[in-house]
Amino acid sequence: MKMIGHVLRRAGLQIATALALVPFTLVAAPAFADEAEPQKTEWPCVYRKVPVLTAATIWDGPTITDTSTWRKDETIRKLSQYLVSRRVKEPEAEAAVKKFAAGLPADTHDAKLTELFSAVLTRTNEDRKLVMSGIERFHKRQLERAKEIEKEGIDLPPAGDFGATDAPAGEISQLSPKEEKYKWEIRTFQEKQANIPIACEIPQLIDERAGAIARAIRAEMKS
Repeated sequence: MKMIGHVLRRAGLQIATALALVPFTLVAAPAFADEAEPQKTEWPCVYRKVPVLTAATIWDGPTITDTSTWRKDETIRKLSQYLVSRRVKEPEAEAAVKKFAAGLPADTHDAKLTELFSAVLTRTNEDRKLVMSGIERFHKRQLERAKEIEKEGIDLPPAGDFGATDAPAGEISQLSPKEEKYKWEIRTFQEKQANIPIACEIPQLIDERAGAIARAIRAEMKS
């Protein structure tokens, strides 16, 4: 009986490993990969990775040709940082844009608002680059951890003496220390893996916010 119990325990752990890695494998294979190219696993999110958000994606105002002049304007530097902060609610950001626009002289009104958008776009791309790099690093660590867990499952040693028949009945359902450790490693892996879809939403939210700010700025322009 003890041998049967051990076999069942081991089978259960192997099944748990398979279940833990199945969703991981599905996430790891980008749906947008070109069949003619080797499949890449650095980007785990369902939607296609877009490294840079371009002005044309969210802006129908004047062409952005200068992306550095705004850094010389302290007001725009501070305001753009405020606008892209995800801690600031969109209505508050829109109010800040309106206040800024109301104080601009007529001869530089639209030019300064265009500078503000350029600053917002630049900061948005800096922010999303950090977030996307973090997602890729986390995903890479999970890939490596998955391989380690798989190997640990294969290398699990037999627990105890299978020939013994005088062990208490309750002992059959118990796990050995190594099996217990392995079970918790699988659980930790699954909990971390569940964070990837949540993290994948952040770049999309960043893009949506940039679009909302772009519309708020554009609404204040006279041409």
